[in-house]
Amino acid sequence: MKTESQTPSRLEMNLAFPDLLVKTHHGNVHLRSLIQNKRVIIVTNPSEMIPIAEENRKELVQSLKKIKKLNFHLIGFNRNTFDEHLRAINWINSYLTDDLVFPVFYQPKNDVKTCLERDLGKEITLRNPVYFLDKTGCTRVVLEGFRATNDTLDRIVEQASRLVLSEQPLQLGQSLRDN
Repeated sequence: MKTESQTPSRLEMNLAFPDLLVKTHHGNVHLRSLIQNKRVIIVTNPSEMIPIAEENRKELVQSLKKIKKLNFHLIGFNRNTFDEHLRAINWINSYLTDDLVFPVFYQPKNDVKTCLERDLGKEITLRNPVYFLDKTGCTRVVLEGFRATNDTLDRIVEQASRLVLSEQPLQLGQSLRDN
């Protein structure tokens, strides 16, 4: 009996996220200046987040609200075609309320993966990675991105919650409820 090799759906690391040059409507900006002192989730190919069914759209909005409550900022890097990038931007800007809109940058080369692999010393085999960055700009966890049959948004919210809890200082004799 032959078994298929499984790619990991989660990768833990503590590497500085690459300081890429991104194009914004204010001009070219280094990413580090945008994410400084913020918890950030970077989604690869956010156009795949766009739901087809109405109930899934409501789930997306609820998940984005939970991410916002956890004080995470969401950023997207589209690697697909520029047309798909524009479609994603238009959908995000027209469907989401202003407080939930997040920046999406077009990056066809996937420089993030290349830089992290160089520093990590091994290949990241995840198809559409989702990067979780702490306030220092370090990549803490990388999750497998969007697939047609998974609950990626729930996993993103769950991982964000874990990272927030792991940052909480617990003193001897003190419970989580006291913090």
